Formats: sequence, structure tokens, C-alpha cells
Amino acid sequence: MTSIEIYDSGKHVLIPSTWDEMSAEQIRHIFMEYDKAFRCGMSPLVFNVRVLYYLMGIKRTFRAALMDRLYPQRAMKKAENVYRICDECLAFLFSEPDSGGQVRLSFDSVKNPLPYVKCGLFRTLCGPADLLQDLTFGEFRHAAVSLNNFFLSKEIADLDECIAHLYRVKSWNENRAGRYVRNVTNNSVKRDIMRASRIPVWQKTLIMMWFSSCLRYLQNGTVIIDGEKIDMGLLFAKDEDSRSGVMGYSWNDLLIEIAKEHSVGNIERVDDEPLFSIFSIMWHNYKERKRNEKISKTR
Repeated sequence: MTSIEIYDSGKHVLIPSTWDEMSAEQIRHIFMEYDKAFRCGMSPLVFNVRVLYYLMGIKRTFRAALMDRLYPQRAMKKAENVYRICDECLAFLFSEPDSGGQVRLSFDSVKNPLPYVKCGLFRTLCGPADLLQDLTFGEFRHAAVSLNNFFLSKEIADLDECIAHLYRVKSWNENRAGRYVRNVTNNSVKRDIMRASRIPVWQKTLIMMWFSSCLRYLQNGTVIIDGEKIDMGLLFAKDEDSRSGVMGYSWNDLLIEIAKEHSVGNIERVDDEPLFSIFSIMWHNYKERKRNEKISKTR
């Protein structure tokens, strides 16, 4: 957290210095403001000032505006301080400008700031837990493929399909991953995508960036499953000479490979398995391969 002193009152306020230090409410507010700024053509500086004031709990009043008019030098000094604070304390909010000069948010947290979303007046959809811990492999696989299609096609329908597999209608029955949601079926998928299409744009953007952040972490970070630390970077090795990782495999390839092993069952059964259980199987297979490689070299 970053401590900022308000000279007028002598008070100190703390504002987040990373996305992970923000509350879910703060993250949602920033994405709403970003969507508004994008639609209204607002400059990044104005957006930053609005976010800073929100995080500091400052509200612009008629009296403050009047004082700025009466004392322009004081107002200029305050503006300089606000600009400096934005530049020093809110830089983490943005990624580097793209080729078109567009500045985008750099959200990188794996905590889900949108556990529920509304689609229409009377329908609520339930989202996954932090780091996708309660997804089935099938939900994860379909969502990842749809998100990749969206990045390639830029078609919003592909993003809607991704969200449809992540955010589900509530159910009284628990699936194998521990979520009380209805499963996606061939008969329901069109209806599910239509429901996802009704979600506000800023929420779709937040879901997309959060899911992307989880995907990156699950291919490079470290997770603990049943008390064992799993280095996901080893499972998804980028070394082309490595035979131990799954470099070049798609999620569909992985589905088929695990089904072939018969350690879980057929393809449908693998899809129903919890995502982290699949990672445990992958980690076990990785360790077995490394052990066999070591024995082979010794011989």
C-alpha cells in the first residue's frame, strides 16, 4: 500500500499499489470508470485523477471548486501534486501503449472480483473461485479455446462463449469440481451464450482479463495441490528440447492424452474431472518421466 498525506487536513490515506491490494469493489469501480472513459473519449490523465480521488475517498464539492477559482495559484499547485501522485502511484494500472497508442489496463490478479453477474433482470450467474480452482477440466478447456478464438477473430460472440462456460446458472446439484451450477450441454450452449451476451461490456472486459491472468499463472506459477507444490512452468515447458513438458499441446490434445492413459476414464469423464485434479495427474506423469529419464541415463 502507498501512504499519501493530505496537506489541508494533515491526514494520511493508504491507496493500493498493486491490483492484488485492491478490494473486489475497487476493481469493479475502476473497470466501470475505464469503460466510461473509453466510450466518452476521456484522456488517461482525467481517468487517473478520477481513480485517485475515488481511492483516496475525496469528493469534489462546490466549495472546493469555488476555492480553486478564487486562488488559482493554489489550484495550480494542487493540480501539479495530483499529477505527480497519479504518475508515481497509479502507473501499475496500465500496460505499455499498443501500436496504435491505446493505453489499456494491466489487470494481473488471479482473485475473482466478479463472483456473480447479472444477465437481465432476474437471472444471476455464478463465477468460478479464485484461480479457477472449482472449474471442471471441460469448462476450463472450452473457455480457454473460446478466449483464444476471440483474440484471433475479435468477434464478441467468441468472448460470450468463453464467459458462458465460466459463469453458470445455479443448481441444487454439486458437480465433481464442487460447484453448484448447471453443466454446459449441447442443448444448453446456445442459450448459455445468449445469457452471457447480456452481461455489461465492462464486466465482460474484467472477466476476460481475469481469466487471461489465471491462464498465465497456471502456465508459469506455482500451485499447491493436496499439500504438494507444483511448478506449472515445468509442466508447460517452453524449451523445445524438453520432452517432459507439454510444449505444443493444445488443451484438446491434453484431453485425449489423459483419456488414452485410462487413469481417469473416457473423454467425457476427463472433462468432468476437477481442473486441479488434471494438473495433479500431469505432475505425476512429469515426475514419472523425469524418473525414467534418470534411470535410462544411469543404465
